[in-house]
Amino acid sequence: MNRRDALKSMAMTASGLLLPAGVAQAVPSRLEGGWINSPAARRAFVRQHRYPFFRQQSRAIKGTSDGRLVMLNPFLAQAMGHPIVPHKQAIGDCVGHAFALGVDILTATQAFMLNRPERWVAECAVEPLYGGARVEIGAKAMKRRDGCNGYWAAEWLTRYGALLRQVYPGGFDFTTYSGKLSRELGRTGCPDALEPLAKLHPVRTIASVSTFEEVCDAIANGHPCTLGSDVGFGMMSDYWVRDSEGFLRRRGRWGHMMLAIGFNRKARRKGVCIQNSWGDWVTGPTQHGQPRGSFWCDKSTLNSILAQGDSHALSGYVGYPRIDIPDYEIW
Repeated sequence: MNRRDALKSMAMTASGLLLPAGVAQAVPSRLEGGWINSPAARRAFVRQHRYPFFRQQSRAIKGTSDGRLVMLNPFLAQAMGHPIVPHKQAIGDCVGHAFALGVDILTATQAFMLNRPERWVAECAVEPLYGGARVEIGAKAMKRRDGCNGYWAAEWLTRYGALLRQVYPGGFDFTTYSGKLSRELGRTGCPDALEPLAKLHPVRTIASVSTFEEVCDAIANGHPCTLGSDVGFGMMSDYWVRDSEGFLRRRGRWGHMMLAIGFNRKARRKGVCIQNSWGDWVTGPTQHGQPRGSFWCDKSTLNSILAQGDSHALSGYVGYPRIDIPDYEIW
């Protein structure tokens, strides 16, 4: 192969058109992100909330993650009856996926970690969350492109709420994820008829996290954290292989949002477990029962993500109460 052919082959490989034998075909053909940095949205969020930062609300749980290892995915697996199946986004709606999975984790931790009288019904639907964040909360001028920021999604979930993967009155069917529908609602917003139903199930508190320790304290108490930034973990040519401890190292830039679902402050190499929304996109060793599609991120890299100011802890989801039907006898 001459130099020209070699360069062409490398370019095809990097774009996802040609993958060497043994590399999973589930790797996305391009870096599907969708997180948009918005200082204006950040300012609006801070202005509209009395206590917008986690440090203003977390005195009672500060330090509760010291020296601990906590994973939240087992609680969601218990709720669903099977391990987490990673989301696989089809457009730049990563913010919707991260927050929707955050709602699912929060539902499960409230029911099975905190033992509250709540029940699991179905997964949170990405499409109306993404559409509501962009249109009802955000700028309608964004209709011609995909993407969102965490502040809009946070506002949507606190002002409105979550809809689930089920069929709603009026023929609205969210049972299966659709990138086409997500893009459509990203231009038109959540259907008006469903907004009152969403408002029955808000996430009462979403607060910005700023440090590794804050993320760990949140997770230790059952609160997953969305992570939005342009910090990347390698391009297509890296084939995304975790190292011997399940970590990916920082490389390149992604405009992307993911979800922190666990942490380890016991080991020498401290970090958080991050769930992505690209399906089975990464291979290599795992640890501590991490789900498919996840990887570990070290403390210093996480702090770089948090420094960009669009990462949030979720708490206080108003879910579905458990109905306990007493035993009875027919006489």
